[in-house]
Amino acid sequence: MRNQLSKIILIVAAVALALVFLYPSFEDYQHRTKLSSLSDQDSVAYFEQNEEDILDARLKRIKLGLDLQGGMRVVLEVDILQMLEDIAKNKDENFRTIISEVRAEAGENDESVIPILGRKFEERGIRLSRYFGSIRESDAAIMSQLDDETEKAVDRGIEVVRNRVDQYRVSEPTIQKQGGRRIIVELPGVKDEREVRRLLQGTAKLEFRLLRDADISYKVMKSIDDFLSGKVEEDTTAAKPAKTEQKPKDALEELLAGTQTSESDTSREAQFTREHPFFSYVLRVQERPQEGFVEEKNRDRVQRLLSRPDVQRLLPPDFEFLWSAKPETFPDGRRFFALYPVKRQAELTGGVIVDARQNVSPEDNRPIVNMEMNSDGSREWARITGANVGKRIAIALDNSVFSAPTVINKIIGGRSQITGLDTPNEARLLEIVLRAGALPAPVAIVEQRTVGPS
Repeated sequence: MRNQLSKIILIVAAVALALVFLYPSFEDYQHRTKLSSLSDQDSVAYFEQNEEDILDARLKRIKLGLDLQGGMRVVLEVDILQMLEDIAKNKDENFRTIISEVRAEAGENDESVIPILGRKFEERGIRLSRYFGSIRESDAAIMSQLDDETEKAVDRGIEVVRNRVDQYRVSEPTIQKQGGRRIIVELPGVKDEREVRRLLQGTAKLEFRLLRDADISYKVMKSIDDFLSGKVEEDTTAAKPAKTEQKPKDALEELLAGTQTSESDTSREAQFTREHPFFSYVLRVQERPQEGFVEEKNRDRVQRLLSRPDVQRLLPPDFEFLWSAKPETFPDGRRFFALYPVKRQAELTGGVIVDARQNVSPEDNRPIVNMEMNSDGSREWARITGANVGKRIAIALDNSVFSAPTVINKIIGGRSQITGLDTPNEARLLEIVLRAGALPAPVAIVEQRTVGPS
C-alpha cells in the first residue's frame, strides 16, 4: 500500500510539474490566437495592454523545432567558382576549361572546390601563380590563401542570411554551414516560399550614413515625446519643440543604479512615463548624446511608435532613425539597442568597397578594420571625409548599424581605418559585413522544401 501511495505521489508531482512547464506555451497560444483575430488597431491596443504577459509567455514557452512546428528548410550554395573567376588575374582558355571541370566535379559532392582546383592544375602541370597571387608564391601558399577566401565567402553569406532572418523576426531559426560551400537554413513556422526566396537571395545593402548632430537628434526626440504626451499638436512640416520645457535628465545614472525601488519611486516612474511616453523608453547617455538607447525588451514597442504615420510626419525630410545591429550590454547587465539618428540619404554605398581586412593597431593593440575603395569611391570618400572631420559616419547593412566611427581627418587614396572596436571577433564581423557589400559571392537556392507540423 505504501509503495502504491509513493507511486501515486510521484505521478501527481510529475503531472503537476508538466502542467507548470506547459502553461506558458498554452498562454502564448491564447495570445497569438487573440492577436490574429483582431484588426490591426485592436491588436496593437491588445499588445500594449498585455505586453508583459505576452513577452513572458513567449520567452518561457516550449520551443518547437521544424519537425513539430513545421516551416521551411532551405539549402543555399555559395558560388565559390564564380568568386574565383572574379578575382583571377588571367582568364585564358586553360583557366576556363579547368573551372568548367571543377564545376562539374564539385556538383557531385559537397567537397570544397579548392582541393579539386589544385588537383586539376597539378594534372596539367600549371602553376596557380599564373592566375592567382604573386608569381613568386608557391602553389601551397596560394592554395592556403584561396582556402581562406573560400571560408570567408561562406561566412559572409551566413552573416548576410542571419542578418536578414533576424530582421524577418523568425522564431528560433537554425542557420549552419554544411560542407565547404553550403548553408542550411531552417525557418520554423514560415510557409511563404516566394517571400523566403526573396529574403535569402536578396543583395545586402551597405551604406555609409552621416549621423545628425546631437542637438538635432534631441529636438526630434523631444518633438516625438511632446506629441505623444499631448503637449503639442502635430506639425506636419517639421519638429519644433517648446523652448521652455525642461530637458529630461540624462539617464546614465539611472542605468547604473540599483534595482531596488520604493513605492514613491514607482509613483514617480509612472508619472514620468505619462509625461514622457517616448523618453521613458528611449534613454540618453551623456557620453554618446547623438544616440538614444532602448532596452532590448522595449525595442518592438519603440519601433511601433516610430512606425506610426503621425510620428513619421514629425521627422525632418533628411532624417531617419536606424537601429544598431546588436544590443550592447551595460554595466548593470541590461542589454540596450542604440537608436542612431542619420541622414536619410546615404553618402556612399558598398559598391565602392573592393577589400576589407581586420588587423591590430600598432599604437594600442586594439582591433581595427582596414578598407579599400575603387577609384570613384576614393574620390568621393576624400570629399566626404574632408567635409565632415570630427563627425561620425554610420556603417549600415540592411538598415542596421554595425559601427559609427568618428572621422579623424580627410582620407585620400581610398584607404580608411575603422577603429573603436572591442574584440577581434567584432573586427572580423565588420570585415565580413564590409566585404559582403563589396564582393559578395553569388548565393543560389539548391534545395527547398516545406515541412508540415507533426
